[in-house]
Amino acid sequence: MAPTPLKLKQKRSQERRRKIVAAATRLFGRRGIAQTSLTDIAHLAGVPLPSLYDYFKDKQDLVAAVPEENYLALYRQLESAASGTVTADPRRQLRDIFIRNLEYIRDNPDWGRVFFLEIWPSAAVREARIRRAVDRYGLCYVELVREAIARGGYDKRLDPYLAMSMLMGGLCHLTAVWLLYSRPYDLVERGQELFDRLERAFRTSKKGRRAALR
Repeated sequence: MAPTPLKLKQKRSQERRRKIVAAATRLFGRRGIAQTSLTDIAHLAGVPLPSLYDYFKDKQDLVAAVPEENYLALYRQLESAASGTVTADPRRQLRDIFIRNLEYIRDNPDWGRVFFLEIWPSAAVREARIRRAVDRYGLCYVELVREAIARGGYDKRLDPYLAMSMLMGGLCHLTAVWLLYSRPYDLVERGQELFDRLERAFRTSKKGRRAALR
């Protein structure tokens, strides 16, 4: 069945919104948020400036949309990678999410710059929509750590929120240094090493693992 005119219109609208957010991500990352105007973004996106206001009420509204859309794109990649595979191991899932986030940043450095060098260190991160996007990602870590603890893979004394803070803090630092110093290392490879070292601290001792299996 051919799509209806309404569905085609909705699709075009969604595509135009994504183009605007992509343009904002690129310019915010390369020039900085303060140095980028809505006129600049509309020009790069190839849309008339008045049309931009059909999607975003002001610049701050567009700034908030950047992490929302990029985290959604990351989740879509995670879901696509997971389709057709079955893994019930929460530790494996946790590692996959951590590493694929770094892969996404490596492949989209403008997003990395705008979030880790512009939004995260600024007051903008307190904006409710940005905070929700970050919290949703962080809670994925918390839930997987909890499940790993319940299965005896991680120390039962481990605080899931502390583990999440260690992982996200490490990811933020690795990314910020990678961006600030012109990518001096392989971001994903360094991230794998960081994750593996942190995870060793999360695990139960051999004695604890034997007790968990009894």
